[in-house]
Amino acid sequence: MNAQTLEREYNPSSCIDDIMVYIDQYAADSAKVRADLRGNLTANVKYGPEARSHMDVFAPKGDGPFPVHVFIHGGYWQELSKDENCFCAPIFLDHNVIFIAFDYTLAPQASLFEIVDQTRRGIISILKNADKFNGDKNNITISGHSAGGHLLAEVLSMNWQNYGYDKCPIKGAMAISGVYDLEPIVSTTVNDALHMTVEDAIKLSPLHHLPTNACPIAFTVGENETAEFHRQTEEYMNACTENGIKTAYLDMPVFNHFDIILELNNKNSPLFQTILNQIRS
Repeated sequence: MNAQTLEREYNPSSCIDDIMVYIDQYAADSAKVRADLRGNLTANVKYGPEARSHMDVFAPKGDGPFPVHVFIHGGYWQELSKDENCFCAPIFLDHNVIFIAFDYTLAPQASLFEIVDQTRRGIISILKNADKFNGDKNNITISGHSAGGHLLAEVLSMNWQNYGYDKCPIKGAMAISGVYDLEPIVSTTVNDALHMTVEDAIKLSPLHHLPTNACPIAFTVGENETAEFHRQTEEYMNACTENGIKTAYLDMPVFNHFDIILELNNKNSPLFQTILNQIRS
């Protein structure tokens, strides 16, 4: 495709009128959640030495152990934070599940190689320290949206033996509107802050290093998203299936790249129910 088409295909806001409607809602809803649930919140828990190696932990009252769900936010690895992405904590607490809003350093302050490494270390920290916040280390699920979907896939493909695990210890994963083949992004303005070469993009693409013995992965992408986001999800999901991983696809009609994750705080949403089924399986 030509440069103009490629740019449009990797610009999720090309399918909507105003991206800030959704970003503002994330921020406003998240601020309300932090105020309403301050008695359940342990904020800025450190998992590494970087300034943004921290997370917000929302835990139900009681001794547990409670299942743990970790959400990795999007923003093309260069925008947003955990602060705008805890809006779905209430529904998880209502089901006696700990919710973690996960943060990481953004580009260009960190390279994407560093962001991937940081995210992997953060998930390991949660696995190793779940009992410290009344979490069940044997029932940890994760979800990731957009760039967070890429980071989720990079977590699943890590060498677990290096961290003392025989196989992937995560119970289930939900990949939402993710990017799994980064090579096309090199030729777009998304790469202005990432500075990836083609060789970097190949090394950083989950499609080129599939997980083995991974947990079940559910995939979804909004109906009102670009063809490339649909293609990316389809190709990566099919490759995982062929690699022996249990996968499932969740159809989300009407939704776009930005309102789809608001369904995480809707108890009747197929998106939330799919995660809940992973937790309860």
